[in-house]
Amino acid sequence: MNKTYFFMTYICLLMLLLFSCDNNSMPEEVFPDGQIVIVYDNDVHCAVDGYAKLVALRNQQEQIADYVTTVSCGDFANGGVVGASSKGELIVDIMNEVGYDVVTLGNHEFDYGIEQMFNLTDKLSANVVSSNLKNCQTDDYVFPAYHIVNYGNVDVAYLGFTTTSTGTSVMFEDGNGNQLYTLMRDEFYQNAQSVIDEARAEGADYVIALTHLGDLEQDGGHPNSVGLINNTNGIDAVIDGHEHSIIEERFVLNKDGKSVLLTSSGSYFQYVGMVSINTNGTVESMLVDLTSGTVPTDANTQQFVDNVKEEVDMAGQRVVGHSEVFLTVYDEEGNYVANKQEVNIGNFCADAYRSYTGADIAVINAGGIRAEINIGDVTFNDVLAMHPYSNEIVTATITGQQLADALEFSVSSLPDGESAFLQVSGMKFEVDASIPSPVVFDVENDIYSHVGNGERRVSNLQIIDSETGDYSPVDLGCTYTLASIDYLLIELGCSGILRYTEPDDKYWTTDVEAITYYIDRLGGVIGLDYEGSDDRIIINL
Repeated sequence: MNKTYFFMTYICLLMLLLFSCDNNSMPEEVFPDGQIVIVYDNDVHCAVDGYAKLVALRNQQEQIADYVTTVSCGDFANGGVVGASSKGELIVDIMNEVGYDVVTLGNHEFDYGIEQMFNLTDKLSANVVSSNLKNCQTDDYVFPAYHIVNYGNVDVAYLGFTTTSTGTSVMFEDGNGNQLYTLMRDEFYQNAQSVIDEARAEGADYVIALTHLGDLEQDGGHPNSVGLINNTNGIDAVIDGHEHSIIEERFVLNKDGKSVLLTSSGSYFQYVGMVSINTNGTVESMLVDLTSGTVPTDANTQQFVDNVKEEVDMAGQRVVGHSEVFLTVYDEEGNYVANKQEVNIGNFCADAYRSYTGADIAVINAGGIRAEINIGDVTFNDVLAMHPYSNEIVTATITGQQLADALEFSVSSLPDGESAFLQVSGMKFEVDASIPSPVVFDVENDIYSHVGNGERRVSNLQIIDSETGDYSPVDLGCTYTLASIDYLLIELGCSGILRYTEPDDKYWTTDVEAITYYIDRLGGVIGLDYEGSDDRIIINL
């Protein structure tokens, strides 16, 4: 009997030891004393009329739920006239009127430069969180890595993650080439786990990750939201942006095999998302279609937005010229083709850069053209919608060989489209897309490396003589002056397609001003010369 007693005592002590040895891996579950609703957006891109509907939905939830919080997953500052005309500041004014609680940054919050990004975040009344943007000199997070909100008996931590691809399209260096900031690509998941653990240790009962990563596999192997869940534990829900995916409710397994909610509301305020933390501890989400016609509008917010739009319109309705042709990024069947073939609007933009600077040649990536120009009067707002990113025109020295190599990268994805596809001025060439591309891509660093020894796709590259208008074969050993935007020449956007050029120190003007100058130089009329293709890029598939 004594043996049985001692044996049972031993078993009880052993069980107690096993269940108490790792408190961190088995946190005590706490249920909220009331329903928590998180109203969210992502990738609004200056679709400002959606804000009044978001406020109306939030007002409805405040009548139903015990606690309501409003968050954004980034890409709010650019993508339309209201943002571009003010470098994002008018968008921030609207967001402050709405009353956001927590936001994280998308890659397009950096479009106006690092300094302006800080101006915008300083102006935001919301708490800005970024769990992977660090100062390289101090190793400190640039913004708080998380923000904890108390809801009655529970605390919820909001983390923020920005796509590491931002670092390949935005200059994170000083004038001496020293890296100032990092998005921690190489240690992304380890850092994320560290931040999660820190938030939990500070008392967070729930962890919500506001991410701008995208759920799909990212070019260059950049971390995505699914990978964030797969490689960590301790996150209860991921609210995602960047890919413009419409995900009402998806569950992804974390590294411990636990299901974690993933949701995303598409883009341009087609939907508003709502995540609920319920009193039984479950986390769920839903999307509300703002285009359905059933969602009300908050009158006060809409009036504020209308006043902002009127201010922008009054400044932007100035007529800068007239177009006799439709400048477009589409083919006759309505397919978007600017990323895989010559288009008349691409010719027009590149010609404008070359005209303004007097450069030998000019290029613009397909992704840099964001709207079309219709037949009729052309206003400043029309030009601003086409070029909303406030890029600066820069010139650089490029050899004939470097140009030929860059064009190889430009056409390397054909017949598929690619944002890095270059629309050109001052040159013409042929492409044989049936030849396997010889371009070597540095996948680890998500950057163009070089052109290999294989047969090339680009042939018969010719450069125009600006004085005579005649074309002659490119001299691979000669240097040419190239005009383009700072995004390509300085910030090494589009995976560094122009990384081997030597940019000049001079910033000429903005892309918008270069366009308006060129229209004026054309006598105020975009004529029939731009009606169709100019056979600058002849592609054989």
